[in-house]
Amino acid sequence: MRRFLSRASHYLDIGCRWAATGFFGGLLILILFQVVTRYILRNPPAWTEELARYCMVWGGMLGATVAFKGGADPCLVQPPVRGNRLWICAAMFLRAAVTVSFLGPILYYSDTFLMRTWHRTTEALGIPTALVTVAVPFAVAVILFHLLAQLLAEPRAAGKQQEQPLDTTA
Repeated sequence: MRRFLSRASHYLDIGCRWAATGFFGGLLILILFQVVTRYILRNPPAWTEELARYCMVWGGMLGATVAFKGGADPCLVQPPVRGNRLWICAAMFLRAAVTVSFLGPILYYSDTFLMRTWHRTTEALGIPTALVTVAVPFAVAVILFHLLAQLLAEPRAAGKQQEQPLDTTA
């Protein structure tokens, strides 16, 4: 079961990474198209600005799942990866408790949130805004799945994943 969850989390992360990259690539293309049509052709279509905004929302939410899985999410104190095993486990469960207490209510109330936006449509595209706002509960569910996979992972595998330093030279 641990191996299945770990592999599923890994492949879900790869899918979210590719999707976030695609949404940000689409955002770039739409903005470039908007700039060309606005300043060169002087006739910008209204749907490009709206679609670029929605690509930003989906890309950002999927990027948050990738950051959580990779341990690059913002935190006040870096959790320990070496030292006393009890301290490492306590930090891991504290992180899990904080994550669930923050994201749990978002996921719990997301059904009413989505129902409120289902009957509203966007101005330019005319699609239900729920197709955009579903990014929030989807990202929360993916983050909670990654958290479950990390909690049930073998201690050596979890330690290896967290020991990789982040490149912050850029």
